[in-house]
Amino acid sequence: MPSKRVTETATAALVSLAVWFAASCMACADSRPGSQQSQQAAAAAFPDDVKSAAMAPFGAEGEALAYGDFADAGGRQVLVVHRLTSAPQPAGTAASPAQKPETTVDVIRVSVLAREGDTWKEAFRADGHLKNRRGYLDGSSVTVPSWRMSYEKTAAGGFRLEFTALNLPPGTKPVDVRVAWNSKLKEYDSLDPTGTLFLRPQSAPGGPMKVEK
Repeated sequence: MPSKRVTETATAALVSLAVWFAASCMACADSRPGSQQSQQAAAAAFPDDVKSAAMAPFGAEGEALAYGDFADAGGRQVLVVHRLTSAPQPAGTAASPAQKPETTVDVIRVSVLAREGDTWKEAFRADGHLKNRRGYLDGSSVTVPSWRMSYEKTAAGGFRLEFTALNLPPGTKPVDVRVAWNSKLKEYDSLDPTGTLFLRPQSAPGGPMKVEK
């Protein structure tokens, strides 16, 4: 017969998985009747401290999409967005790989908060640029007005985010960046085009991105 501790651990894992699934479905609800009710129902599944943390970066516009041990490092994190109401498809860019619709959302700002002790601290941010605690991740000198963000967590790749710039001025070079957890440096870094190597953050926007050593 399973011990009480094992049973509690298994229950907690199932609850976390259910919350992740409910939150992931929020992004696809915008195009369906009753989308506001769907978002409110999914948000209600988050713990109170997660809902409070979601308001810290962006105020009332902050919305938690997912939470859990994203990095499989034994700590909680929460993905918070400030949604863009509507956005056109990126112009002049090749189609991105197919994404699950329930994990794709148009945003103005994004923050990943990590629980450290009794407080939440920002580990990653997307606003005009993509940034971690060390610097800029997108390699572009252009300030991006908004992003199309996709996110997923898989056994092979872990938790990953993909950003495609929206509403860029005509003739601007496209910006398409993948971001993942760098377990060596314990932070979110951008990936090279192969999706296997991490790139070193830049101290200022623009300039070539080099592989992290």
